[in-house]
Amino acid sequence: MEPGPNLNPTGTQSITRRVVVGLVLVLVAAGAALRIWQYTTDTSLWLDEISLAKGILDLDLLRLITSRLPYDQVAPKGFLLIEKLAVLSLGGNDYALRLFPFVCSLISLAAFARLAIRMLDGAGAVAAMLLFAAAAPLIAFGSVVKQYSTDVCIAVLLWSLAYEAVSRPLTASRAGLIALSGATLVWFSQPGVLMLTATGACLLWLAPAQVNGRRHLGVILVVWATSALVMTVVSFASISHATREYLRRFWLAGFQPDSLSSELDSLWPLNQIKHLFGIGGQASLAYPFPIVYAVICAIGLGVLWRRNRKVAALLIAPLIVTLGAAVARQYPFTDRLIVFLVPAFLVAIGAAIDALYRLCARISKPLGAVIAVVVLAQGVLPIAVSPPPYRTENVKPVFSYLQARWQTGDSLYVYYGAAPAAALYAARYGFSRGDFAVGGCHRGDSRSYLRELDTFRGRPRVWILITHSLPRYREAQDVLSYLDAIGTRKEEMAVQSYSAGRSPRPVELYRYDLSDAARLASTTADIFPLTGPSVVLEGLGCDAAAQAMIPSDFQ
Repeated sequence: MEPGPNLNPTGTQSITRRVVVGLVLVLVAAGAALRIWQYTTDTSLWLDEISLAKGILDLDLLRLITSRLPYDQVAPKGFLLIEKLAVLSLGGNDYALRLFPFVCSLISLAAFARLAIRMLDGAGAVAAMLLFAAAAPLIAFGSVVKQYSTDVCIAVLLWSLAYEAVSRPLTASRAGLIALSGATLVWFSQPGVLMLTATGACLLWLAPAQVNGRRHLGVILVVWATSALVMTVVSFASISHATREYLRRFWLAGFQPDSLSSELDSLWPLNQIKHLFGIGGQASLAYPFPIVYAVICAIGLGVLWRRNRKVAALLIAPLIVTLGAAVARQYPFTDRLIVFLVPAFLVAIGAAIDALYRLCARISKPLGAVIAVVVLAQGVLPIAVSPPPYRTENVKPVFSYLQARWQTGDSLYVYYGAAPAAALYAARYGFSRGDFAVGGCHRGDSRSYLRELDTFRGRPRVWILITHSLPRYREAQDVLSYLDAIGTRKEEMAVQSYSAGRSPRPVELYRYDLSDAARLASTTADIFPLTGPSVVLEGLGCDAAAQAMIPSDFQ
């Protein structure tokens, strides 16, 4: 690994560099251990993962990489290719599906370590590496069948390529390697196009003075631009108009509001950055003082601009390009879609912590160290309070429980939000498709759920499986209230979802006795009072994405 921009690899500072490299390697090992722990826990795939996994499992290789994905899913072609090869080689199990995201999470650790040491001074590199290794969403995404850990990995690798291009004289061989590497990597990450655009612009601005250097740089930019353009065209051709409109509605908060008043109300994009550092989203870092960390990040970028404009420009440019794409309503600036920017933010925070330490050390080195540790501790607090492994809608323990208690004559009603998980996992626990009935999606019309449940009247053992219910519709509450009115709850089990900084919905299983004539006569689906809304919220209907994955048995 090369020293940071202000480190002198001689004399006393050579010892400092060896200490820094040693600490960084320890943190890489710790980060890898956390990611391995997450991966080997083998939690269930949840709804979003199943939506993409169904396409990977059901489509043959050619159709997977040339046709549109089902259930309004979008993923880069390179990612889909590796995913399909993994399941063809290792089988269609959860470990195989999550292998590539897991490997990408490990590669990103090593690549970020090298990048941090090259871009930052000693203390800054260690601080940035600590935050990266301990980032809860980066740990979680390393075992999720989505492309988010790949996005982070590709972003770090592209930053490394760009830094390589501006930090040393370009030769023909180095330029060729950088050009081909960038052109290949972009096929594994959709925001990779934004990264190539941003880093390419930086390379043009920071063009080497030598004539040969400019010629070699031209080769890099042409190859990058061609690959990014083709990848963009292919991606657009692989998305239907209906899917594009669904995604625009779903990610509406990531685009610049249409009016100034709406922008002032939403504080776009400051609110999105706050949530990225704070809580609420899948990519949220869950820092206790998100605004403080956002300010520290901005200070760090300013520090880097003063110390080394090449580094600062490479980190700032992707942020600017991504914001521009959001203003043009081409790419949402929000949550997990901007997780690829997190490495740049953490490098900036590392630079700010190093500058803070140096400033305080003028008065007292112990004071500087204490302040730096206090700031860093807030970034590590999320996994200290909520350590991995993380899990979302972990249905496997529920099916294991149900398998052990199932009796001849039992009935199982599967709430529509749990239907994809049931379709994927039920057979693994001995249940055939005929053993359970899948309910329909009736958002804004909860009475239809009650009418479906009425078909089980008179049965003494009826199981109800619920997950991925939207609190705003209060569907689960209305369903359970109605069952409590017409039957007797005999048994229940809940497997809580678990994450740092947010609370995904649990998986719930209930057993009811619906054979009591007096209770059955007390009310009906048509007159039972409901608490949920009677309107469908925009972008949250039943006609798209995973809601339409498994047909209802009550059509």
